[in-house]
Amino acid sequence: MDIDHVVLAARTREAAEEVLESAGLAAARGRVLPGLGLSNLVVPLRHGQLLEIHYPNGEASAPEAPPLLAFDQESLDAHPSDELVPMAWLVVIEEEQRLRELAAIHGMPVIEAPAEGAGFPPYLLAGFGANFARRYLPCLIHWPQGQPILTAAHRRAPVGITRIDVAGPADVIETWCGGRPNGLRAIPGTAGPRRVEIAFTDGARHTFGVAD
Repeated sequence: MDIDHVVLAARTREAAEEVLESAGLAAARGRVLPGLGLSNLVVPLRHGQLLEIHYPNGEASAPEAPPLLAFDQESLDAHPSDELVPMAWLVVIEEEQRLRELAAIHGMPVIEAPAEGAGFPPYLLAGFGANFARRYLPCLIHWPQGQPILTAAHRRAPVGITRIDVAGPADVIETWCGGRPNGLRAIPGTAGPRRVEIAFTDGARHTFGVAD
C-alpha cells in the first residue's frame, strides 16, 4: 500500500518554486482550484507519486467551499520559518472494490472526480472531509485508468516518497487504510503529516516539512 501524493502549503508560488529548485525538482503543471482561493503546482515523482503544492491566489474562497485555505494559512502561521508545510496525504488503493469497502466500513462517501486535463485522469476519492478534524488520516484514492503520467524538468531524478512522518496514532491510521502504508512513520501528537522525504537516483534524499 503506497502513498499516492502529499499536499503541502506554500505562502506564494515563487516561494514554492524556490524550494523545489533547491531540491532539484520542478512542477509539471498547475491550475486554479475553483472556489477554494488556492492554486496548485503538481510535482511528479516516479512510480506515479506526486507532490501537490497549494498557495493562495488572492481570490476569496466560496462560502460553501471546504476550509482548505484557512487550514493552509493556520499551518503556515504556526510554522513561520518553514516554506512548505505538509497539510494532507493520500494513499492509493489499487482495487476500486476495496476502496468502496473501506468507505462503507468507515461511513465515508466516495467522490467521483473527473479528469483534470491531459495526463491527469479521473479518480475516486474517499475520506475527504472526514480528515478535517483528524488531520492524520489520509484520503484514499483509486485511479480507474491508472495514475497520472506527468513529466517535469527536474535537475535530479526522483525515485519517490521514501518516508512520511505523521503525528497520529498508527493503529487508527492502519485501520482506516486497511493496512500500513509503506513509508509511514507515526510520531507523537495528532497534528497530521509533518515531513515527507524524497529519494533520488543518485542516492541523495530531501525532506520537505516542518523542523523537529
